[in-house]
Amino acid sequence: MPGLILFGILIMLPIALTLIYSFFKISFLTNDFHFIGTKNFYKLLHKKDFYNSLQIVLLLTFIAVIASNVIGIIFAKLLNHKNKIFIILRVLIFTPFILSPIVVGYTFSSILTDNGILNQFLNYFSIEHNISWLGDPKYALISISIALCWQLIAFCTVIYLACLKNIPTELEDAVKIDGASGLKKFIYLDWPFLAPALTINTVVILISSFKLYDRVLALTGGGPGRSTETISMLIIRTAFNENRVGFASSMSLILLIISGVTTFAALIYLGRREISI
Repeated sequence: MPGLILFGILIMLPIALTLIYSFFKISFLTNDFHFIGTKNFYKLLHKKDFYNSLQIVLLLTFIAVIASNVIGIIFAKLLNHKNKIFIILRVLIFTPFILSPIVVGYTFSSILTDNGILNQFLNYFSIEHNISWLGDPKYALISISIALCWQLIAFCTVIYLACLKNIPTELEDAVKIDGASGLKKFIYLDWPFLAPALTINTVVILISSFKLYDRVLALTGGGPGRSTETISMLIIRTAFNENRVGFASSMSLILLIISGVTTFAALIYLGRREISI
């Protein structure tokens, strides 16, 4: 019962307040509340910034889902050994995920600045000169993708590794006797066991990507211009900088619906795929 009360206060109450606020024109500075019905949602349909932010989030989500899962599987296969050194490597590779996203953002910010480590490294080998990784819209989104995937790859690797450890030794021996190795072994033995991990990882990545805020704030602040402004950043800017709490609430509600539907659809699709495998 206490857990249910806590869930209601921390989860359901904020969602209910967001739903209520989305039908009002609110100013916390003047303490004005005016009921305006669905006008906030109508305005949202014609707000270009929202579609721009949605496009950015969807692109980052797509990159994160593909890159994190693929690289996570590769790392899991490479680390799936019983040697002691691989145990140490498993601990080290999980470390990025336990770091705070804001810490990761500022760490990558120091690496990717115009005079950062990466540009110094490239200049040393005369590969490229002074790429503005965070100041050029063409590279800023790539930089955010790298920072996001760096953390998510760590999580995916550990989950995939746990599934690989659950493969019975009898099946491993049978595959070796049959002469299957490499790609065939992965397709017919490893991949079916990795199906539950794919579901878990994809859902976690979707949730993490849709609410992306900390890393972007530390890396680019949504710039240059608004070329990397995510929906979460747009909501914060609208609510606190522009003092349009009701309008920001309507955006929050739409984001909740989009992320919820997308995550639920992925969960259903990947869950059915597990059964078919």
